[in-house]
Amino acid sequence: MTDPGAASLPGRPPMVGTAVLVVAFVFLAPPLFLLVPLALLLIFSRPRTGREWLWLALTLAGTARLLGDFDPPSLPARIISSGAIMMGAVFTLLALAWKAPTLERALVAVAVAAAGVVGWCSASGITIAELDTVIVADLRRSLEVWLTDAPADQRTGAMATAPAVARVFPGLLALQALAGLGLAWRWYHRIAAQPLGPVPGPLATFRFNDHLIWGAIFTLGLVLVPLGDLINRVAGSALVTWVGLYATRGAAIVATAARGWPLPGKILMLVLSFLALPIALGTMVSLGVADTWLDFRNRAVPNAGGGNADGSDSP
Repeated sequence: MTDPGAASLPGRPPMVGTAVLVVAFVFLAPPLFLLVPLALLLIFSRPRTGREWLWLALTLAGTARLLGDFDPPSLPARIISSGAIMMGAVFTLLALAWKAPTLERALVAVAVAAAGVVGWCSASGITIAELDTVIVADLRRSLEVWLTDAPADQRTGAMATAPAVARVFPGLLALQALAGLGLAWRWYHRIAAQPLGPVPGPLATFRFNDHLIWGAIFTLGLVLVPLGDLINRVAGSALVTWVGLYATRGAAIVATAARGWPLPGKILMLVLSFLALPIALGTMVSLGVADTWLDFRNRAVPNAGGGNADGSDSP
């Protein structure tokens, strides 16, 4: 069964799948990570059609609403807002000047935004301990709302994880930011009449340079060796980002293998993955790492042209 949105506009990413991912991101992650880069990309591609102007108005209105929701804004909200603006601006400038794969531009944009946020926190006198305190308090308030009807032992166990989550909070934000940039780039190509840069490929083509595995191994080594709290915290957040990237690569392999499945089979696989999330995540990461050496997709699908599919501009 083919993707119902795949044939809607030639040369553009499937609409239905992208729309579902965009909606899910808005509900599960900071929407500013999606709205800010999308608005900036639409502005710099000089909107010409009514559709482009409509989406630009919606993204600007949504951004303004989110920026004004907190009065005064909390520390995490300020970090997310400032990071989203810096990240969106850098990604848009890179889209104008650097025809690199989407993932490379997104990584540079997130790294620059992270450095900017660290510099801002340092200039403002915000310490790691203060940030930990605020994040832990926010997490516990959220968990109290989500687990209102859960047994007391489950609530206590969940509350106990808040300090550990706070330690890798930057890595979790980096993953969400990368996902937001990827979705903004895909949706932007659905909207813009003359979009900047190459059309992003489907999830099944997602891959990156195999040599980056050494960066992941080095990061894991830093986590395991006691080199001081600051280095271990930075390494822990970086490892979270690596896990997310390799899990996505593993998901791309599964998407390739399941391409010919009927729709009920795909839905069943998604449901089972959610029910056994730790096992599914571990499997995806393992597949993504193993793909560095085994190249599952080229083994499964021979390339008639004799070359290797590089998926160089995957979302």
